[in-house]
Amino acid sequence: MGPMADGTIPAAQVNVLKELGAWNKKHAEAIFNTIGGIAQGHFYGPTTLSKDSTVLYFFLPAKTSGQIMVKGLSNKIEEITVVGNGTKLSHKVVGKISWSPVPGLVYIDVPENVLDKYMTVLKLKLDKPVKLYRGHGGFD
Repeated sequence: MGPMADGTIPAAQVNVLKELGAWNKKHAEAIFNTIGGIAQGHFYGPTTLSKDSTVLYFFLPAKTSGQIMVKGLSNKIEEITVVGNGTKLSHKVVGKISWSPVPGLVYIDVPENVLDKYMTVLKLKLDKPVKLYRGHGGFD
């Protein structure tokens, strides 16, 4: 990005900057005043956390619809919404056994009609600061 010899900025670059600015404005809560998210292996994609670690943001490539999976999230999820439009999403936990510390797998349904044209951001409101299970089974 940069100006041409006469100091003007090409229209294509202006468009990119405007689109980026609009996307940043729409998703500001997941970008600004956040901290680094959870480690790879728990979710396969970029994440951020609110400063108090009670809100987890997932960044999904543009055409990611269907189910996404989160491993090792010990927290209870209070609510999942799509940043920028507020649509509430459903989830289910699979493989959780009551007597085991292993939290099971979280599956989140992401319908095609909620996708952002560049990158969709999901907001998971947690019951307390994020806690991840890092053991190797139910007997650790």
